[in-house]
Amino acid sequence: MADRTVIDSAAFARGFANAATQAGIATSQITPAAKSYLLSYLTAFYLANDFNQAEAQNFAMKTVKFKDMSFEQLLERVSQLNKY
Repeated sequence: MADRTVIDSAAFARGFANAATQAGIATSQITPAAKSYLLSYLTAFYLANDFNQAEAQNFAMKTVKFKDMSFEQLLERVSQLNKY
């Protein structure tokens, strides 16, 4: 990935502070909770980016209708879609 990920630290801190207050996180647990919050944030961020890239590739491809595919092409298409 060529682009750097830059987080708006003020917005992140506000979001975490709100979440920590609502969850009633103890002062001694602030740092571990912040790390967990950051992990969740980055996981969701990269997952959304991966999804957006996959969607862009799917719509950029010239689509062939399933009825026009050979059996081998259909198997290949299904294996590309079945990543999870």
